[in-house]
Amino acid sequence: MEKIKVIKENLSFKELPKDMQKILIDNSADYLISIFDEGVYNKKTATIDAKNNYETEDYKYVLYHSNYHGTQAENQEDFYREEY
Repeated sequence: MEKIKVIKENLSFKELPKDMQKILIDNSADYLISIFDEGVYNKKTATIDAKNNYETEDYKYVLYHSNYHGTQAENQEDFYREEY
């Protein structure tokens, strides 16, 4: 059974560890590249847009540790919707 331990909640994007910020931005950039037609985004422009989006959004995050996945960060609304 997976055990979840909340480290800290109600964090802004800028309060997350830098490596977590980078992962979220990179994943979002890859997603933007995959959903738009070829030529709309390249890695550089998608990364810029993803970073701008994360820095201007007003979401809160939960930083937690999972015995399966290690330290993770997730949007606070989604985290509590999944009822860990």
